[in-house]
Amino acid sequence: MIWVTVLFTIFIIGLIVLADMGKMRFLLWLLSRFPYGDKIVHFGLIGGLSFLLNTTAMQLLPKQSPRRVSLIVTLFLLVVFTLEEISQGPIRGRDASLSDLAANYAGIITFALLAYLTRKKTQDTLSVKSVD
Repeated sequence: MIWVTVLFTIFIIGLIVLADMGKMRFLLWLLSRFPYGDKIVHFGLIGGLSFLLNTTAMQLLPKQSPRRVSLIVTLFLLVVFTLEEISQGPIRGRDASLSDLAANYAGIITFALLAYLTRKKTQDTLSVKSVD
């Protein structure tokens, strides 16, 4: 799971860098042709990153409270993607957007909750199986 998380994080960083360099204008234009296409991509990609980072962090820190780990990872992502969205303002060809930020927030929180609930259910299942 760690490698998947690392590779997906690199992928997201690569997309951001390419967009900042103006290398994704056609893809961004294409997404704008679909109703809420850009927002759905923000929700899914950043949400997927949230799920992977939360799941990986909870696995790497099994003695820590999963709730606390998830809260820290989620707050970290909220700060990072707020700064990333703000940083788009001065970049030519990019626009800082509250609706993109809202889609990022929705993805981060939704998928963090999913990771937390999945982890809890997995732990409960493992506990029951080890008792049998």
